[in-house]
Amino acid sequence: MPYLPARAGMTVSTTAEATVVAVSGEIDALIVQRLRDQLTTEILLRPRAVVVDLTTVTFCSSEGLSALVGACGDAHAAGIPFTVATQQHAVLRPIELLSLHKLLVVRPTVDEALAWAARPLTASG
Repeated sequence: MPYLPARAGMTVSTTAEATVVAVSGEIDALIVQRLRDQLTTEILLRPRAVVVDLTTVTFCSSEGLSALVGACGDAHAAGIPFTVATQQHAVLRPIELLSLHKLLVVRPTVDEALAWAARPLTASG
């Protein structure tokens, strides 16, 4: 039987506290531009926080990681907390290997990411 890639999906949920962009399946060349565009759009809307939910992502390409880092930088420049929610090895491993954990805030669940984003800012950030 031939390999059929998992279909990628994306949903956006917005509340007064945060915007959650949930991605499922594989973040590959077929979805990465859509992800990049969606994150840019959400940041331009200036929510209180952006959480990228990757809890059901099974693969994340280097382009996908680049999109996350770019969006994180854009959010930071706009003063918007940005965090990634995942426990998926397929996402965590490349983040760790490329030392992207120094740039991206990663929490294991969406609830923990939302809690991090809502924390009071201190002098140390």
